[in-house]
Amino acid sequence: MRIAYFINCFPNVIETMIYREVEALRQVGYQIVTFSIRRPPDGLVPGDALSVAARTTYLLPIPISRMLLRHLGALVRFPLRYWRVLFEVMTGIHGRSRDRLRTLCHFVEAVTILPEIERMSIDHLHAHWAVGATTVAMVVSRFLDIPFSFTAHAYDIWREQLLLPEKLRAAALTMTCTDCNRQRLIDAYGAEPAKVRVVYHGLDLNRFQPRAHPANAIPRILSVGRLVEQKGYDRLLRACAALAAEGLEFECCIVGEGPLRAELESLTAALGLTERVRFLGKLFQDKVIEEYERADLFALYCIPARDDDRDGIPNTLIEAMAMELPVVSTHFSGIPELVVDGEAGLLVDTHDDNEAVAALRALLGDPQRRHRMGQAGRRKVRESFAIETTTTLLDQIFQEITARDIKREVSVDRDRLTCAESSVLETH
Repeated sequence: MRIAYFINCFPNVIETMIYREVEALRQVGYQIVTFSIRRPPDGLVPGDALSVAARTTYLLPIPISRMLLRHLGALVRFPLRYWRVLFEVMTGIHGRSRDRLRTLCHFVEAVTILPEIERMSIDHLHAHWAVGATTVAMVVSRFLDIPFSFTAHAYDIWREQLLLPEKLRAAALTMTCTDCNRQRLIDAYGAEPAKVRVVYHGLDLNRFQPRAHPANAIPRILSVGRLVEQKGYDRLLRACAALAAEGLEFECCIVGEGPLRAELESLTAALGLTERVRFLGKLFQDKVIEEYERADLFALYCIPARDDDRDGIPNTLIEAMAMELPVVSTHFSGIPELVVDGEAGLLVDTHDDNEAVAALRALLGDPQRRHRMGQAGRRKVRESFAIETTTTLLDQIFQEITARDIKREVSVDRDRLTCAESSVLETH
């Protein structure tokens, strides 16, 4: 099967799960052609994804002359369809008025690449994130009658409303990375339950191989993620301050970059933690793995942001558990689908600072418990989040979509034949 994958910005360091998925599908025989709306900034393409980037077609920037010629060609070939699809996407559900301008841009991008899609003899279209990339896939699908599916992740379900009801109806199938997300798509947007499947982000366990953790004289807490509100880093810092006030020895390393860095560094100084907390900035995966190896436990207090942005299941939680680190996180979103409280880690209430402190305290003071939880965490990842498991499930889903599409085509052809036979009989 030849599948065109559409992504907003690909490949990049914070969405490693997507290029892992692409490469895993290629290894089992799929011909994957990748399209990205934007090119990732220089320096943000991981070294192991450079070959993926080299094989990716970037939609932007579009030369004006090519855009005008492609749209003129589409108008000549599909005059009624062109205006119908444009009307449908522009009058669909949008959360904000400026989102319609975004949709118009994605329509322009989709029409511009129609000849490439036809020339490649694509069998199926798939997009990641239910925003711009999925709009492009849906428009291409409308023009060329190629089935499409998409994977919804987090903010694109909870914060954005970029034609989401229309996309759920039009897609052959929708995937998402948590059961919590699946229920949201059904309850809030009216998705058909049979058309929404959970496919967890797959992890290459050969790459994430735990080693004996060093016997740190001072226990090391690690956290990895973007420095944004929904990661709850202010809670982690306040919990560290409470532990420091109790006289506990520890250090905390935070890997990641984001808009809240200056604010969090100021809070760190205000809490008197500059000797205990270090911000390591953005690191590529090899260096992140080294930080997992040096740590004693992993903490990430996920919360809903004020604009309702949120994580599904943070990839770094999966990675930490694969590296046999016990984790401390929250009873929130899809996290309990990964972390069973008391087995691979401890989950706390999103609004209870005392619980956040108590969970860290409990694990900092019990190395044997940390070891048991770390081993349980890797078993959980191996059972449900290994890339081989998720790739097998994706394969089954794509084969199901293909089989369904073949049945539909046969049914249409049969109906046409029946109509033709009826016409012949009527003429005689």
